[in-house]
Amino acid sequence: MLGRLTMGRHALLFSLGLFLTPLAACQPNIGDSCGSSRDCSATGERQCDLTQPGGYCTVRGCDADTCPDNAICVEWRFNPTRTAETWCMKACGGDGGCRTGAGYLCAPPNRINQDGDLIPEECDPIPTDQQLARVIDLDSTRSLSSVCAAVGVTDSCVLPDDSTDEESDGDDL
Repeated sequence: MLGRLTMGRHALLFSLGLFLTPLAACQPNIGDSCGSSRDCSATGERQCDLTQPGGYCTVRGCDADTCPDNAICVEWRFNPTRTAETWCMKACGGDGGCRTGAGYLCAPPNRINQDGDLIPEECDPIPTDQQLARVIDLDSTRSLSSVCAAVGVTDSCVLPDDSTDEESDGDDL
């Protein structure tokens, strides 16, 4: 009888392990879509940013080098510093790795201007005081990375503060 109890207990534990393994494998990642924070984490360590298209699983208030694997800590609206917020963002490379059809692009944070537009690579670098975001991770491989972000795209190299009065014809009195 003791042998059957032990055998039954092993079978129960094995069955429970088979049931729980897929649940662990399906844990949402930073950058996944969500409808509530519960979709991102059952324990509350990740939030759903519903201001982003389709929701965005993230960690708000990250510090340098504290985001989960495949994520980068990005500081947004850091100028002036009182408006700054940090969020874990999904790391990406080139044009791939971001959710398609949801408006996300793989963007280097230091190429996003104050209007939230990605400036083309052929343009001069954006001065720090005119950037909307920057990576704050200290790890050299992360500090130069791109992130999946819902940004606009511009083909202009002119930054908002660089506008000139091109319509003036010199006839001002």
